[in-house]
Amino acid sequence: MPYLDTYSGNWSAKEARHLLKRTSFGVSQALIEQSVSLGLSETIHKLFEEKPLPNLPLKYEFDDEINDPDVNYGETWVNAQPYPKVDTNQDRNRILRSRNRSLYAWSFLQMQDAGISIREKLTLFWHNHFVAENTNAHREFYYINTIRKNALGNFKELTKQITIDPNMLIYLSGNQNSDKAPNENYSRELLELFTIGKGLSVGNGDYTNYTEDDVITIAKVLTGWRARWIRHEDPLNAYFTNNRHTKGNKTLSHRFNNAVISENGENEYKDLIDVIFQQDECSRFIIRKLYKWFVNSEISSDIETNIIEPLAKIVRDNNYEIAPALKVLLASDHFFENTFCMIKSPVDLMLSATKSLLFSAPKTSIKAEYEFAYLLYIACTDLEQSILHHPDVAGWKAYYQKPLYYKTWVNTYTLPKRLEFCKVIVTGGDLLIDKKKYKIPPLIPVLLVASSIKNAEDPNILITELANLLFNYEISAEQKDSLKEILIPGLPDFEWTVEYSDFLANPTDQGLRTSVENKLRNLIGTMVQMSEFQIM
Repeated sequence: MPYLDTYSGNWSAKEARHLLKRTSFGVSQALIEQSVSLGLSETIHKLFEEKPLPNLPLKYEFDDEINDPDVNYGETWVNAQPYPKVDTNQDRNRILRSRNRSLYAWSFLQMQDAGISIREKLTLFWHNHFVAENTNAHREFYYINTIRKNALGNFKELTKQITIDPNMLIYLSGNQNSDKAPNENYSRELLELFTIGKGLSVGNGDYTNYTEDDVITIAKVLTGWRARWIRHEDPLNAYFTNNRHTKGNKTLSHRFNNAVISENGENEYKDLIDVIFQQDECSRFIIRKLYKWFVNSEISSDIETNIIEPLAKIVRDNNYEIAPALKVLLASDHFFENTFCMIKSPVDLMLSATKSLLFSAPKTSIKAEYEFAYLLYIACTDLEQSILHHPDVAGWKAYYQKPLYYKTWVNTYTLPKRLEFCKVIVTGGDLLIDKKKYKIPPLIPVLLVASSIKNAEDPNILITELANLLFNYEISAEQKDSLKEILIPGLPDFEWTVEYSDFLANPTDQGLRTSVENKLRNLIGTMVQMSEFQIM
């Protein structure tokens, strides 16, 4: 079995679609054609290109809706007061909630507009890896900005930055960690969830990769770091208080070869992380998580030996730079063998329902653009994937919890919602989200979608090409016949051929236009509800 040999098969739209779906959010036909033209090697290169950071999130609600003394409509709020100076707490909370909405909408716009780039998929990966919750949009922005800046970079360096991120210090009690009262919350998660993993229990307080004594010792190493409350001056930067730091050298257990962390004040946490990352298991730990994110949830002993171990060595050889190993994985025969084994996350699902069908947040105004992106955010939240708000510190269960893994996204509550959301985006209708009704117009430009298909007047070609676009999966002849019944129920093929050809010849005929458009909406609205659309 070739495992990590570079893929040498035919490079076509099918392979390009698989790669782009796994490494970005939603794939348009134009992106697929660009990737086919580039070829595998150049597509991989483009995916990992360094790009400028995006423009800052904007206030998108009008001034008469949200009276923010520091920010006008169309301006960024990022550099404004994190704790607005207004008369009442009610007014302050209204402003802060508005900034939260802007940040969440802006995050979806970054995923929607990324093009051929893996950065946003990796940003979400690291966000799910280093879970840190906060309700203040400024702290949330600086946390996610740190992740985005380092998304394609060095795992060890990102761990250092996140360790003293104010969001993380508050979320996992680092702010309360002092020499008089060491708090083990972050030290435990640093080992178990963020760097090396717990491993099996081999004795009382002793695991394969660390001991309970290590948790206690590491808590002492990390004492002294603090974050100011949001209403105080400079609340967005952590600071070190030496008189709260546990002095002296700290010795780790046999699991870390009895390494000594020498007294080093505000730099001691960096020395600690360097020691943790000397353990080879850190590289295996992160590769397993990346494998589940990009390839498959099941890691057999065969995969462990022939995929995880060699990729982990690449990570170690590159001092924990992640990109070199990921490039090998994503260009491998193994990656292109693992198709249709992943249920789309809600974010993947919603953006594939829009981008694949040539719809994106409207650019007619900042308000319209952000409002639609925010609708995607609350829809995904309703489907149990709320960005910046995880169910717990371990992240979304789909990426770690046996035996369901990706199947976690689908349950008796979410499955009907997933199907309904996809259909309404195509056909229009009412969406009930968190007990609030949203009236959605038909969003997908179905006539434009059909016009991109050569010989779309043949219903068999139309359905086959739509299936290729939406599923990248060869559906059966029976399924095609059933879909044809949706398009032209009980009628021979030539009825569609005549009607669509007449429309192409007379595009201003409103009756023809409406008839063709309705047929296409019914067809595509049905296709995005099929199980094949739920999988990538």
